[in-house]
Amino acid sequence: MIEFKEVTKKYDDGFEALKGISFEIKAGELFSLIGPSGCGKTTTMKMINRLIEPTSGQIFIDGEDIKKKNPVLLRRNIGYVIQQIGLMPHLTIAENIALVPKLKKWPKSKYLKRVDELLDLVGMDPAVFKNRYPNELSGGQQQRIGVIRALASDPPIILMDEPFSALDPITREQLQDELLKLQEEIKKTIVFVTHDMDEALKLSSRVAIMREGRVIQIDTPDRILRHPKDQFVREFIGEKRLNSKLQEPIAVDLMQKRIVTIEPHRGLAEAFQVVRREKVDKLFVAGKNRELLGVVTLEDLMKHYQDESKTIADIMKTDVLKIHTDQTIGEIAEFFARGDVNAIPVIGEGKIKGLITKSSIIQGIAEWKQNKEVNDGAR
Repeated sequence: MIEFKEVTKKYDDGFEALKGISFEIKAGELFSLIGPSGCGKTTTMKMINRLIEPTSGQIFIDGEDIKKKNPVLLRRNIGYVIQQIGLMPHLTIAENIALVPKLKKWPKSKYLKRVDELLDLVGMDPAVFKNRYPNELSGGQQQRIGVIRALASDPPIILMDEPFSALDPITREQLQDELLKLQEEIKKTIVFVTHDMDEALKLSSRVAIMREGRVIQIDTPDRILRHPKDQFVREFIGEKRLNSKLQEPIAVDLMQKRIVTIEPHRGLAEAFQVVRREKVDKLFVAGKNRELLGVVTLEDLMKHYQDESKTIADIMKTDVLKIHTDQTIGEIAEFFARGDVNAIPVIGEGKIKGLITKSSIIQGIAEWKQNKEVNDGAR
């Protein structure tokens, strides 16, 4: 889909930003570029839409040298999302989203329909949001608009330059989850620049780690966690993310009994990293619409860890005890009365909604009894 061949970039002051890099980005993958400041990751991404021109080498899209393409037309067929968002403050949300479709001479009925479709896609009601202005939206909402604006003309390639780095941690995680879900539906080729290793590992099909204008390692998150190429990569990933100390136990008293999900296609090293980071002893496997597919325990991961060919889908248990949102406290308490159950996922409208633990059900029963006594005494 996108191919770099011996691409270099030298500036007039002699600084060499890129030193003969060569790699390919496959159609439909989310490919992350990551590395220390000044490593060349943003320069590399900006060459794809010719915001920066290489000094030497070639860049191909679908086998065609992009030097032969009109840069304006090239950019109209590549979506671009930046950290600063760049919404036009004097235009409504609908007008911001429709900018490129208008430039491409889409009929009005077509681009208005597209605006509504994209707002629905990110859970923003068109009737509520499309006639608002950017300053009437939160930072997270503005960034959602920035993402769907890049999708408006249905380009095959999306470039994302640290799009979530300015957001608070909670909003950032929400948008990462939304991007993963969105990519399951749209299957675009996304080139994602980030300085956050956790973000790269979470989002990417493959990750390219760069240093001083060179690509040091390109691989899937799972293989990078298992097989860092050299000491620089090990240090950049961070020892806490690496799995070389698999034998070390995760302290039970540090575990948080909250629900943590993972996609079925993820590798076991990725899953183990999530277990360590989130301090849990099991991961619930969720589909693209957050439907519950199964569960994988820490014991399962350790048992199968050495088999690099396996994914979560291969080892998950599909017979999962679950609670539905409309069940009563009494019904739920019966599950926990079995004695071997500590936590059960809650399902509503076919999706994972949360987790009920033994302690939370005990607290719930206590509060229910207290309320009942108050109500009985008031009669």
